[in-house]
Amino acid sequence: MPRLPPTLPFWLHFLIELPASMNFFLNPSEQLSSPAPQAHPIIKQYAVLLFVSTLIALIFALRPIDGTSRNVAGALSVYHLAPFMRAGSRIVEGSGEYGKGLGGPILHLAVHMLCFVGLLWVFLKPRGIKSVQRG
Repeated sequence: MPRLPPTLPFWLHFLIELPASMNFFLNPSEQLSSPAPQAHPIIKQYAVLLFVSTLIALIFALRPIDGTSRNVAGALSVYHLAPFMRAGSRIVEGSGEYGKGLGGPILHLAVHMLCFVGLLWVFLKPRGIKSVQRG
């Protein structure tokens, strides 16, 4: 079985969240069931933050895994908990009909779980232990 590249979780975050950030930015009214116009700037600001996270993921997808990239993977993994829990609550509450523009809550649940687990794996993956000699 071929080995998956260790940077794959960064690529997944990039590929999953780039369209999401664009959707939030270009279609702020579609993000809430009944958005007030004053919510649009906040939604667009969130879109920019999400876009920045994709740029960070891209930077770390293009470099070897080291201690810094492990820590960034851990930070990015935490982000995926919120949309995972939101999708889960939409499934449990049966409010899955709203917001099917990017696949609906079941797909969101699966995708964010995959990203969370992948990035957490990079963060927790055993590091090479170097012995320190004291003298």
